[in-house]
Amino acid sequence: MFHDLALSLKSDVDLSKVGMIVSHRREFKKYKTHHPKNKLNEFTLLPEWEITNDHENIKVDFQLLAKYEKTLGVTSFQKALLADRRITQGAKCTYFQDYQARYTYYEQLQILQNTLIQVERLFDQIKPDFVISFICVTLTEYIANLFAKSRGIKVLNIRPTRIQNYMAFGNDIIEPSNLIHNKYQEMTDTDDPIPFLDQAEEIYTETQKSNYNYEGTSLRQSSSLISRLRRIMLKVLHSVKIFKLITTSLQIQYGHLRDNHDPGIFIPFYYETIYKPLLRFQLDLIYRKKYVRIEDLKLYDYVFFPLHTEPEKALLIDAPFYTNQIEVIRNISYSLPTGTKLIVKDHPKSYGKRPITYYQKILDIPNVHLVDPFLPTAELVKQSSLVITVSGSVGWESILRETPVITLGNTPYEFLPDTLVTKVSYWEDLPELIQEMINNYRSDKKAVLKYISACISESVPLNYYSTLLNRSNINNRFSDQSNWESEITKLHEYTKRCLAN
Repeated sequence: MFHDLALSLKSDVDLSKVGMIVSHRREFKKYKTHHPKNKLNEFTLLPEWEITNDHENIKVDFQLLAKYEKTLGVTSFQKALLADRRITQGAKCTYFQDYQARYTYYEQLQILQNTLIQVERLFDQIKPDFVISFICVTLTEYIANLFAKSRGIKVLNIRPTRIQNYMAFGNDIIEPSNLIHNKYQEMTDTDDPIPFLDQAEEIYTETQKSNYNYEGTSLRQSSSLISRLRRIMLKVLHSVKIFKLITTSLQIQYGHLRDNHDPGIFIPFYYETIYKPLLRFQLDLIYRKKYVRIEDLKLYDYVFFPLHTEPEKALLIDAPFYTNQIEVIRNISYSLPTGTKLIVKDHPKSYGKRPITYYQKILDIPNVHLVDPFLPTAELVKQSSLVITVSGSVGWESILRETPVITLGNTPYEFLPDTLVTKVSYWEDLPELIQEMINNYRSDKKAVLKYISACISESVPLNYYSTLLNRSNINNRFSDQSNWESEITKLHEYTKRCLAN
């Protein structure tokens, strides 16, 4: 996508030099094979696998790291390291909750130092006028953002607005998008008519009547025994080329595909086809009778807390001090008014990724109850007196359904009136904030419509997940039938517009 966007922009923007950070060596090789007419030879590339593969040759220079901290305006690089799950978490973290870091702290510093040196070298060589990226999930991306900010280079970081298929740029890797925030503030400061009002009204009304979703929402795969067996059989049939798979795995670990960020062939296969289905079956047996039934929710006065899937950007970047969600739940439980229960729902994508003991630790916290992870959030939000979220989209859904919200991390909608949503600065403030939000909540449809309008005004409707990222099992209800070229053209025009502002 970024390859084609760069080529497209060349016709309108003077791109004499293009630098590109690339990750996942095997996928990069596959791309070059399937696209022999690529123009990558015209780009200056920084492969992430070379940084990690060479880390053992780096002697950590703490004075150099301190110099970089001063140059880049940070007090520590811990947040940068935490942003990359491949460095600070275990090798299985994509498929199962794995906090056993694959690198020692010294090795992490070796990778960090090498990353700083290589990114600085790239910036010195390219001297970019702007940097374009998608969210931020790697150390190299995080460091590139710091270099851009320290040198006054414009950053365009694209992310979903979580409204249909609208994608928006922000000038930083963290939420909220300043472009949307500024537009919202501009509309709030004037009495001019709200732009796109009819469209905003339609989105607002539709969300109140149906389950909330957007283009990037993952759809639940059928979990029947027959469908599971069918998927397993298909993967087994694909694996008849076992020799090739073994060879590829060895090449990833030791050979020309060596890449410490690549989980290989067999770990994903094992967890996706065997371990996770069996774990889900066990979880159903153990916890099915312990879940609060949806028809019983009306009997409770409760606050709703949706768990985040792990690891993800919403925790690692936007809420790095709230990654231990069990302790977050404990703190919320201790802050509730007398007689108010805390209802916790796991993220459907995480069901089968967390150990059985994880849920028992949650249930061991007084006054905390679990519900079925696959329950639609609409009813849970509607009947709750308050929703507390770290930084997830359930908070936005709650605002649309006129339920008060408290957030812990950075969110796209955090600048809305504090009668709708408020952000916790200190845990000690939480009990008072809970009481205040429950007692003083006031709906503000006009503010919500302005926010939706700001999102539409400063974004672009794009088949980003379905077409450009070619992801399966996502909600493409909002996507049209546009092809690759038309989507690149739309992204090109939107990028050009944002660069001009």
